[in-house]
Amino acid sequence: MKKLIFALSALMLALPLQSASAQMVTVGTATPGSLFHSAGTAVAKVINGQDGLRATLQPFASANVYIPAVSEGDIDFGVATVQEVGVALAGKEHFEGRPQDGLRAVGIMFPLRFAVFVREDSDIRTIADLKGKSLPTGYSSQQIAATMMDAIYAAGGLTEADVEGVTVANTVAGADDFATGKVDAFFFALGAAKVSEVEASVGGIRAIPFEANDQTLEAVRRYLPQAYFVDVEPGKALAGVKEPTTILAFDALAFASAKTSDDTVYKVTKALHDGKDALVATFPAFRGFDPAKMAKDIAPIEYHPGAIRYFEEAGVAFPEGDKAN
Repeated sequence: MKKLIFALSALMLALPLQSASAQMVTVGTATPGSLFHSAGTAVAKVINGQDGLRATLQPFASANVYIPAVSEGDIDFGVATVQEVGVALAGKEHFEGRPQDGLRAVGIMFPLRFAVFVREDSDIRTIADLKGKSLPTGYSSQQIAATMMDAIYAAGGLTEADVEGVTVANTVAGADDFATGKVDAFFFALGAAKVSEVEASVGGIRAIPFEANDQTLEAVRRYLPQAYFVDVEPGKALAGVKEPTTILAFDALAFASAKTSDDTVYKVTKALHDGKDALVATFPAFRGFDPAKMAKDIAPIEYHPGAIRYFEEAGVAFPEGDKAN
């Protein structure tokens, strides 16, 4: 019995020492239920699989809140859209006059596919059919969503003035308003847990397709310069996709603070590059993650030196001129 007590005591003493020896890093995420909370959770779990690193989640209302925290070095990592990191870095749009120059790219994660959803039996069939309908607007704590909606309206030859707006703080609130019947449609990312929740609550939803042509893409890119069209097939993880559907996409990006050490970013980049199976197991959107294409051209966003060091060692190709300046 004395030996057992001694062994247990030694174990209890060892655990805090082991925990203390691990380097703690923080990952900024959006509201639980949102795509970027799920994505950040997956990233944190993969980081926790690395020896010497322990990740904790720090949820915020949206990326436009945690991006400045990463830039300042208060948080080590985040996951957001290339679009929002780009405008934050440049101090444009909802970051006007507040350039977040402490942001550095870690790697492209997956295509962020998004759509406007309606009830499955709705007579809304096209983006143009949204005219005169009630939709969430404002997005005071998630202002990138307002820009994305402007792009969606443009795809149908509309503007926000053509719909009946109901002010919301973020996309989660907009989805909740749809579920309670306050609005006719809502905007969200495909594959997010919230979309599945809404579908279950209303008995079926449907994603509105885009008309994929050069004219529509040109209209969209006035608001989202790096957007592109993708075709998606129905699947268990894609609530609202009832048939092959063309939707809009741009890339999700893992990013770090310039103040996060090179060694830490190196280890995290390696963990992500080698961790696709674990990422997918936590969040199916990572099925679109291609480790060989983590270093996509996203100028003027610079890659973190720690990420560059890992990419060079692993043979991950950079587009010409795309390394940090």
